[in-house]
Amino acid sequence: MHYLLVFFTFIVMSSGCQKTNVQSVNDSLIIRTGTSFGMCVGDKCRKDYVLNGTSLTLTHGGQNRGTPLPSKTCQKTIAAVDWNALKTAVNLGAFGQQPDVIGCPDCADGGAEYIELEQGDTKHRVTFPYGQTIAGFEPLVTTLRQQRNQFDSCP
Repeated sequence: MHYLLVFFTFIVMSSGCQKTNVQSVNDSLIIRTGTSFGMCVGDKCRKDYVLNGTSLTLTHGGQNRGTPLPSKTCQKTIAAVDWNALKTAVNLGAFGQQPDVIGCPDCADGGAEYIELEQGDTKHRVTFPYGQTIAGFEPLVTTLRQQRNQFDSCP
């Protein structure tokens, strides 16, 4: 009888648990970020970065009077502490609630920035005006800008 009481108590207590909607960030996280300027001339009008663990890949390209210029791609390794700082700044659930576009990116050739977070089947991209931020995600935006500034172009 004592075992039945323990069993039913366990069932009742378990049914009160709710599944949380917060996704944990793990090493399968892929972060994409970059900048673009529509009226730019030169080979660095568009910069796209992919952070996958401690691997950081940069692809940059541009145009000359409307003619696309060849893209360049290069890669470097970032410190594990930097990757961990990025993962700490990520909140997948809250980021997924952000609109796809904030403000008017690249209006009047002001430029655009984007951040895309991908983990498993979940992927969300937010594009916003260059130099601005995503409310509530300032640490993530700042940390990604620091990484972009440290790896500005391919040799």
